[in-house]
Amino acid sequence: MKQTFSLQELEKFKKYFNIKNDLSEIDKVFLEKTKKYTRFIKWIPGLKMIAVGNSISMNAGTPESDIDLFIVTTPDSMWVNRIVITFIFSLLWVRKTDKKHAGMFCLSFFATTEWINFKNWKIENDIYLYFWIVYLKPILSYENTYEKFLQANNSWADFSLYQDIIENNKTFIAYK
Repeated sequence: MKQTFSLQELEKFKKYFNIKNDLSEIDKVFLEKTKKYTRFIKWIPGLKMIAVGNSISMNAGTPESDIDLFIVTTPDSMWVNRIVITFIFSLLWVRKTDKKHAGMFCLSFFATTEWINFKNWKIENDIYLYFWIVYLKPILSYENTYEKFLQANNSWADFSLYQDIIENNKTFIAYK
């Protein structure tokens, strides 16, 4: 049976994580910043998807939030992409460090197109991962990688109740 969470469970989740229905001004600023800096890396061979996750994607950002990126590459390019993106964001002084956190990019979540189904490493009744996927805001999606990501995770999760949120998040795609 596929995992799903009710609207009541969503409301509890939203209350716990202070998730709002609409983007705050800081969420808007950080999403625009992501689009701006994505243009410096969108050319890297093997890059397939960049999405914003966690607090910013969930409309729960604060001025102290960092910008968590989920980056998907081809299997043969993940380490090169990780090194190049880290290098470029470091040169541009926008990568999160121990001393500078707020408004900076966190580059901690990379996956390959062969490993975008999270079924095998999710925990049982993983409400956070479920809504992390629902709220994920793609900024770059080459070759429909965001759609493929959703389809892959549809093997274990039923997101149909939250299709309106997912459809709205597709509007953030700046690079196809």
